Amino acid sequence: MDRESRYREIIETNKDRIFRICCGYVCDRDERKDVYQEILINIWKSLDGFRAQAQISTWIYRVAVNTCLGHLKSEKRRRNHIDAEASTDLDALPLEDQDETHEDLQHSIDHLYRCINTLSSIDRALIALYLEDVSSKETADILGISEANVRVKLHRIRKALKGMLEEKPHGT
Repeated sequence: MDRESRYREIIETNKDRIFRICCGYVCDRDERKDVYQEILINIWKSLDGFRAQAQISTWIYRVAVNTCLGHLKSEKRRRNHIDAEASTDLDALPLEDQDETHEDLQHSIDHLYRCINTLSSIDRALIALYLEDVSSKETADILGISEANVRVKLHRIRKALKGMLEEKPHGT
């Protein structure tokens, strides 16, 4: 299989995961699209360097998470601080499907991602991998921390997110 075909297959298989990782790091939809494109470019650039010492999905997560973290660092330098309230309010954006059930679900998902966005970078990476059903071992390999540390941190993150989600979201 040539490089381009391999790349297309990898992206087709992992595009939803990559997008969900972006959602965990970037609230603004246009900015999220930019980060997604940056991840695709980074995968293309480093595809020849993948040596199959880990699963391709592990490598994709590393590229995606590292790209998102790099984006956050550059944004932080550019803005000097991140103000979550200044981000685009996802609730105000028009939905393609105005069905009430879909709208309620979309608001819940948006609220979840806003809560995730308040977490530290490492916690965002952990919860993104958890939401993708990545094993504790693979998560530890991706992030370079121990498996026990992954489990402890995930327990604390889930507890914190549960508390945030039980609070009434602003603007409702």
